[in-house]
This record gives sequence, C-alpha cells and structure tokens, in this order.
Amino acid sequence: MLRTFLSPLLVVITVLLIPSIEKALMFLPLIFALSVGLVNFKRLKVNNKPFGIFLSVVQSYAVFIGLGVVTYFFDELLQDITIVNQGDSAFKGIALVTLGGFLAAHMLFYFFSFLFRIDNKRFSYLIITICYAVIVLVMQVFSKNEFLQFGVEKFASFLISWIIFMSLAFSLSMNRASFMRTLEK
Repeated sequence: MLRTFLSPLLVVITVLLIPSIEKALMFLPLIFALSVGLVNFKRLKVNNKPFGIFLSVVQSYAVFIGLGVVTYFFDELLQDITIVNQGDSAFKGIALVTLGGFLAAHMLFYFFSFLFRIDNKRFSYLIITICYAVIVLVMQVFSKNEFLQFGVEKFASFLISWIIFMSLAFSLSMNRASFMRTLEK
C-alpha cells in the first residue's frame, strides 16, 4: 500500500524542491519515470533493473516529445481547416491539451506494460481514465480560482498535476493486489 502513494509523494516533493517551474518542465518526464520506476522496480519484467529504469525514462521522454510534436501539427492542421474566432481559440487549446494528455497517459501506460508486470489491464485503464478526469476537474478549479495557481502558468500546472495523478494511477495499476487487500480490511 505504501508503494501506491509513495510515487505521487516523490513527484510532489521533487517538484517543490525545484526552484523554478521553467526548469521543472524539462525534467517532468524524468521525474515521472523515476518516481514510478524506482518505487515499483520489483515489478520490472527486465532482469537488469537499472536498464529497465533507463528504458522507462526513454519511453517517458519519447511519449512526451512525440505527443508534443503531434499536438503541434494537429493544432496547425486545425488552423488550416477551420476559421476560428477569438472565443473558439481558447476552447480549441483546452481540447488539444486535454486530448493530448489523455492520449499520453494511455500511450505511456501501454509502453510501460511491456516493462512492468501488470495484473489487470482493464482495471489499469479505468484507473488512468478516472485519474485523468480528476486532473481535468483540478484544472477547472485552478482556472476559476486564481489564488490556487501559486503563480504557475496554467499549462505548467496542468503538466505538474498530470504527473502527480498519473504516477498515482500507474502505481495503483502496478500494485492493484495490495491496494485491494487494503480496501477489503
């Protein structure tokens, strides 16, 4: 049970220790992969554990960069196809970020499933979807209450909340059995 909540706790502590958000954004995939990988290293399928952790970092950066590139080109494609007025521009940005974050979570979990032992993938995808819905809910709160943003730009706070809640979802997925035993007690 401790492993389930240790990963998001490590993410929160690491993000708080980094002096500026601009420096943290470059390291978010690293922070995510290390927090999930190091806490759940016993669940690695690879015999060489350091190599497995390294592969999880590479996968995390590949998905992060890949989704950034795909989102950029999809944004350009939407601008070419439609004529967007000022009010629709904000909605389009929210839709791109939301879709990109949701796809990133599922794609990263798909790649992590090759490295880590996962008992029930259906449960895992459900937990990832629920945690992503919590991210969207948290971002709605952040956009309504300026005092909750702590001086962080909205996209940066989205990314930080993404890695916190996704590390929780991934840890719940990998430690499902211990989590269910705790709920049954």
